[in-house]
Amino acid sequence: MHWRDENDKRRAQLIEVVAALRPVGIIVAGAGLDAKRQERARRKCMECLLWELGNHHVVDVVFERRHSELDRRDHELIAVLQGRHAMPPRLRLSWRDPEVEPLLWLPDIVAGAKSLAERGDQRFWSQVDADLLVHRIEAR
Repeated sequence: MHWRDENDKRRAQLIEVVAALRPVGIIVAGAGLDAKRQERARRKCMECLLWELGNHHVVDVVFERRHSELDRRDHELIAVLQGRHAMPPRLRLSWRDPEVEPLLWLPDIVAGAKSLAERGDQRFWSQVDADLLVHRIEAR
């Protein structure tokens, strides 16, 4: 399941289910994203997110597995952040396949709704934004 591949009818169904869960969480939204530098923006967002999760006493963080090269880059970033003490040491990180762990679909749905809202379409985001803390960072 990928938000970007769904039509509006299906998106409405997905967001209704997510809203019923009353999600609480942190979103790091990269502003000024240059499509050619998407991985750089991801790294900046991950760094901010990991720090914030640690500040909110989160211990376990599960990332969606992408493919070996991109996952390797994530692991390299984690090593750098750990070396700089730029993330809480107690965080336990893992990568899972979304086909095996469907809970990974939830952030995709929420991020998709937020992305549409950033472009002026509030239909879906307005249903889930109540208990979500949003951090905007420049991701250039």
